[in-house]
Amino acid sequence: MKEQIARMLSKRGENFWGLLSRWEYRLKDFVDAVNEMHASGEIVVKNGRILPSRRLLGSLPRTLGDRTCSCCRGRGVEVRNTSLLRRFRALLKERPLTTAKYFQGNMDAESVVARVYLMDARDGIADRRITLVGDDDYLSLALALTRLPSRVVVLEIDERIGGFIERCARRHDLDIEFVPYNVEEPLPEELRRSCDIFSTEPLETLSGFLAFFARGAATLRRGGVGYVGLTNLECSLEKWKRIQERILGMGFVITDIRRRFSFYPMEYPEDSAYVHQVLRHLDFSVSARTRRIWYFSHLLRVEAVEEVKPQPAPGERVKIDLFDEGDDFTYPN
Repeated sequence: MKEQIARMLSKRGENFWGLLSRWEYRLKDFVDAVNEMHASGEIVVKNGRILPSRRLLGSLPRTLGDRTCSCCRGRGVEVRNTSLLRRFRALLKERPLTTAKYFQGNMDAESVVARVYLMDARDGIADRRITLVGDDDYLSLALALTRLPSRVVVLEIDERIGGFIERCARRHDLDIEFVPYNVEEPLPEELRRSCDIFSTEPLETLSGFLAFFARGAATLRRGGVGYVGLTNLECSLEKWKRIQERILGMGFVITDIRRRFSFYPMEYPEDSAYVHQVLRHLDFSVSARTRRIWYFSHLLRVEAVEEVKPQPAPGERVKIDLFDEGDDFTYPN
């Protein structure tokens, strides 16, 4: 892990959040590594910047530098200055604040609209039935603004979010159905095998991910597809392996992993608690204020290649763990 950080360092150094924004593994591993490098004298912290020490300076790995596309931010989808993005941003001005009660976090508007364009490019959203399992990012509004899907259904536990979506739908004549729903409960019969595409940003404990994913999978008709967010910051590669095995076991193949597709600005009051949970584990002082977006998730596209076998089953009640030992570095305690 220390080698990965050394590869990201330059002679001029980098601030903590800038380094973290380029990190590809667990948040806990990053904090442990920089603490160890600071204790051993491999890095020094000056004016908020992390610099390689003289001892490390001579052995920094040579690289070709970051060549990520600045237009699409590496997504492969360009959405800036589109009419859809402008209209979607206008709707979001009155959205409810996120709440830690449901472990919510809003991705930026550009990330949401990029998902719409990707879904349309890969699968076509015209005349499609689309189900969203949770929607604190308001993907339903962006989809409905296109006037292309034949049906958009939102399954969401937070009725503040559902109420906001319904108000927007009435005001702008958008075709969206809100269904109050807790993924721990059985999926209503009328929603099973009812759609062509599902999308979800699941809780990232193993049981949480599988519950959200399985509920989405259960809504699919034959040959359906899903779009699912998953981070490295909260999930070890070992957990990724277990998740991938379970996805394959449900009858899907993972066709795409779009890395760093969805960005979370951490700009709401509830987000400050998360940031401070990170900082309390550091052995040196770092400012909590930054404009750098350092929290991101990857986007998985899955496609059913055989009969879908959701696990847990759609009629089964489940209990979601809110904490996975080792991975949940920022869980409040």
